[in-house]
Amino acid sequence: MDNQEILAVHSVLHLIYHRNKNQHQGAKWWKWLSMLKRTTWDLGSMDPTKAASSYRQHLASHLIPRCYLAFSTVVADTQFATLGIVLLAALARLAKATGVDSKMAAQAQPKIKKITPVVSTADDRGERVSRNECDALSGPAKAPVSKTTAKPTDDKSSAKRTTKSSKRKKNAIDDLFSGLM
Repeated sequence: MDNQEILAVHSVLHLIYHRNKNQHQGAKWWKWLSMLKRTTWDLGSMDPTKAASSYRQHLASHLIPRCYLAFSTVVADTQFATLGIVLLAALARLAKATGVDSKMAAQAQPKIKKITPVVSTADDRGERVSRNECDALSGPAKAPVSKTTAKPTDDKSSAKRTTKSSKRKKNAIDDLFSGLM
C-alpha cells in the first residue's frame, strides 16, 4: 500500500466533494462518495502495517463494489457523465494503490448459484391464431350511429346556437390574420 497514492486519491475526492456538495448532496451516490472520502483519509493517515488487512478486506468486499455501482449511475446520467468518469477513475486508482484487485473482490463476495426455471412442456399455452382469423372473428367494432335520432325537438334553440357561434366578437388578432384565410 502506497500512502502517498492514497492521499492523492483522497485529495481528488475531497475537491470533488467540496465543489459539488451543494448540488449533489441529496443524490443517492453522494453517500458512497462521502464514505469513500472518509475511508481514504483514514487509510492514508494510518500506519500502513496497522490498517492493511482490515481496511483492504472492507474495501474489497463492501466499499469498492458499491461505489462502483453508484458512480456508474452518474456516468449513465449524461448531464454529469464527466463527473462520473472522474469518480470511477479515482476509485480504480484507489483499488490499484491498496492492492484490491478483481480476484480479492470476487473472493470476498459469496458465490450465488444461478437457478434456472424449469419449464414444463405440459403447460397450456393456448392456440395460435392468424391475423386473418382474428379480423374475421372480431367483426365491426361499433355500429354506426344514426344522425336522425339526434335531432333537436325545439327549432328555436337550434337557431340560437347557430347565431351565437357565428356572432363571435372579433379582436385585433383576428383582424391581423383575416387576410390569410
